[in-house]
Order: sequence, then structure tokens, then C-alpha cells
Amino acid sequence: MDMTVSPSFALARLRAGHHRYRVGAAPTPYAPAGAPLAAVLSCADPLPEATVVFGGADVFAVRAAGLSAGPAVLGSLDYAVGHLGVPLVVVLGHTTCSLPHGSGHERIRATLAALRRGSPLLDQATRSGRCGLHGMLWHDADRTLGEIRPVVAVPAVRRTGRRRPPNRAEVRTT
Repeated sequence: MDMTVSPSFALARLRAGHHRYRVGAAPTPYAPAGAPLAAVLSCADPLPEATVVFGGADVFAVRAAGLSAGPAVLGSLDYAVGHLGVPLVVVLGHTTCSLPHGSGHERIRATLAALRRGSPLLDQATRSGRCGLHGMLWHDADRTLGEIRPVVAVPAVRRTGRRRPPNRAEVRTT
């Protein structure tokens, strides 16, 4: 029996876990076949642990100051995706980060892009649909999570048959 969990299912379980956290319900861990539901990269600043924020979900937690995607972070996430088979990587920032670059909206988007650039394994898993990448922002004031929509680069459109402007030698004067 295939116990593979899709990225969208994993994200739905994390959202449901956060709802449990918000209403004060008891945590109900969910771990398919003993594997973590997701890998969560969060800022090193104090904020509730990812397991708490997601209502007891079994997550592979990685913390780095300012959500920096250095070799240790990339290696840890590669291990989570490649060896443990997590179907989702969440970059979790927060609104009151004390670091110079912070860990808000733009930093989350930059980290999501850096993860794909820095990890061929993660990039391939994302392209194939085997693993999803998602950004979330912890709002310290009201203790809620917000979703971060990634900025998707639009591929450049190549125009065929476009004429170049004439050079000076081709311009005739009369």
C-alpha cells in the first residue's frame, strides 16, 4: 500500500493543526508511516515551535537566523526531502524578527527562491510535484499564521521575426 502524501494534503493537515492550536484543542499528531508530515524552516528568534504552531503535527524542524539558506540548512532540507520523503517544505517567518533583514514577507520569498537555487534535489522534487514549497508568516501580535504567495518569475517571451533597427550604413540620405 502506497503511503505517499501529496504536498497539498500535507499543507491541509498543517492548516488543520494550526486551527486546533488557535482554538485550544488537543494536539493530534499525524505522521504517515512514521515519517514527518513536512519540513519547516523557521527563524531562530523565539516563536512557538513548529510542532506547537501546527497543532502537534510531526514536522522536521530546522531553525536558522533570518531564514538564511546556508549549507547546513540546505543539507538538512535535502535529507528531509530525499531520505525521509517529506512532501512539503514550509518557510516560516515572523513579524517581529529582530535581525537586520528580518524574516517577513520578502525574506520568506527570497528564501523560497534560494532553496530552489541552492538545492538541485529540492528543485527537482518541486518540479516533479513530489514536494511542495510554501511560505507562511507568524503574526506575533495575534498568534496566527498568514500564507505567503510566492512570486513566480514569468519566463521571458522570445519574439521571432523581430526586426532590428538599421545601422547608420543602411540609412540612406536623400
